[in-house]
Amino acid sequence: MLESSRRPGRFVVSLADGRAFTVAIGALSKTGATRAGVELDPDAVAYLGRESAITDLSDRAVNALARGRKTRRELAIRLRRVQPDAALIGEALDRLTASGVLSDEAVAHAEAAARLRRGEAPAKVRQVLRRKGVEGRMVNEAVTAAISEDGFDELTSCRALAEKRVRALGSKEPAVLRRRVVAFLQRRGFGGSVIGQALREVLGRQSEHDSE
Repeated sequence: MLESSRRPGRFVVSLADGRAFTVAIGALSKTGATRAGVELDPDAVAYLGRESAITDLSDRAVNALARGRKTRRELAIRLRRVQPDAALIGEALDRLTASGVLSDEAVAHAEAAARLRRGEAPAKVRQVLRRKGVEGRMVNEAVTAAISEDGFDELTSCRALAEKRVRALGSKEPAVLRRRVVAFLQRRGFGGSVIGQALREVLGRQSEHDSE
């Protein structure tokens, strides 16, 4: 039994038949595989094999989380590329959830706040979170909290985006300009009534400016 040089906190158990399992210290204690030369019964070997697979999945998930926010569903999809056993994946993710490393609630709150600040409408944010696998109640709570904490106002956000888009498009025929701005705002998740009100204000001001 040696500590893995590439995975600190993980230990490699090598068997006489050439198999090797990389596990956490708890698995060693449970099977008695804490010193060289210990004979392991078939149940202990099977346990170490299962723990090795779960440990590998957990480590892969943690590495993915270190690179960016991920929900449980997103991690499960990623892990299925290397492990077809859904039960092993579920166990690995359950352990990360129990330890607080994985939290769909935390992801939902962070994503909701970031996306609203980037100019996405609440409806779009809810859609994205549901697609990521966040449960419905959690989605609504996260979006509601982000709106409250940031003082988000949908019309104000829509109007600011419309103004920016109008400036970016430059001189266009009014009908073309309106169509392109509407399409842009719809992709951001804003509804027809909010878009209509924002455009009346923005295009109305532009019309007044052009006539001066």
